[in-house]
Amino acid sequence: MAYFRQGVALQYLGRHADALAAFASGLAQDPKSLQLLVGMVEAAMKSPLRESLEPTYQQLQKMKLDKSPFVVVSVIGQELLSAGHHGASVVVLEAALKIGTCSLKLRGSVFSALSSAYWLLGNTEKSTAHMQQDLEVAKTLGDQTGECRAHGNLGSAFFSKGNYREALTNHRHQLVLAMKLKDREAASSALSSLGHVYTAIGDYPNALASHKQCVILAKQSKDQLSEARELGNMGAVYIAMGDFANAVQCHEEHLGIAKALANKREEARAYSNLGSAYHYRRDFDKAMSYHARVLELAQELGERPVEMRAYAGLGHAARCMQDLERAKQYHQQQLGIAEGWQTAPQRDGPPPTWCSSPARSPAFGLGVAMAALRRPLQTTPPPSRPCCVSERPGAGQEGGIRVAR
Repeated sequence: MAYFRQGVALQYLGRHADALAAFASGLAQDPKSLQLLVGMVEAAMKSPLRESLEPTYQQLQKMKLDKSPFVVVSVIGQELLSAGHHGASVVVLEAALKIGTCSLKLRGSVFSALSSAYWLLGNTEKSTAHMQQDLEVAKTLGDQTGECRAHGNLGSAFFSKGNYREALTNHRHQLVLAMKLKDREAASSALSSLGHVYTAIGDYPNALASHKQCVILAKQSKDQLSEARELGNMGAVYIAMGDFANAVQCHEEHLGIAKALANKREEARAYSNLGSAYHYRRDFDKAMSYHARVLELAQELGERPVEMRAYAGLGHAARCMQDLERAKQYHQQQLGIAEGWQTAPQRDGPPPTWCSSPARSPAFGLGVAMAALRRPLQTTPPPSRPCCVSERPGAGQEGGIRVAR
């Protein structure tokens, strides 16, 4: 009764996600409570989830599964996850596991959803543990599609931890399974991920080959956005290899596709890459012109993280040109956005993936500029090698983690 009263109270306060978590916690303690089950369904239907949940619930009624506490709780948990209520979704999905089910496939779908929820909450250990469980279920069921997805998720998780050996192993398994399944999208995802892992370990020839294969697959699928992003990834590898001409060619092709698609965010990414490429070539004037274009697009889009990235590029270029006052101003702008962004209410999930500049943080960049102002100018700027922005598959979309549907 305590959980029921808590759920009702939270519902009246408009805290719908917390109310559903309370009902689920009660059902985990007493799965046979019809009062808690009905209360949870009614609360869900009175919440903003109703539009997306109602068609699914009607299907459950037709299948006579609407009285199954595990099914109802797990479905609502996955709806909470899709709606961005990651903390509440964890409570509800964990409650579903406590309630239990005889269906291994249904348990697998909950493991998959929990891995995504924990990932988005930044708990990589629990996320990885649930990914492993999801993989074991897929193997037991002979579900190669689920196995392919789970290997991809594990590869991304190990990459984020810097465990490149395990990342390579899992993405290679993902690629083999994708080829068996003739799943072009999964194969492209695996190849792109392998490209990033190879880049991280300094194996640039294999990194380049992986991203080139992705470009071929994207062209075959007529997926221009993926083609543009993989060209950007190729450009980043060419810069790491010291091949300026091919890097610029890739980034210009990336830019051309982005413009053709009228995708201004992708256009900003390409300009940022070009700025980094010309910075590497020590053509700081041209680098600044590209970073200035990134700034214009970021302000037009209202994308504060991208604007911060532009100020970082401008500040670093100005610093290398020994224009320290201007570098200080740019890094102050960068720092101001970073501080405002950190204190503002955040959406659940990770921020967009933009590669760090050599000034590893706004405060670091500003500190370097301030320190330089206090010492005599050098006639030759210190060597630097900024990296390019490269796109990890799925960035910004459930943290790159794929969920079983």
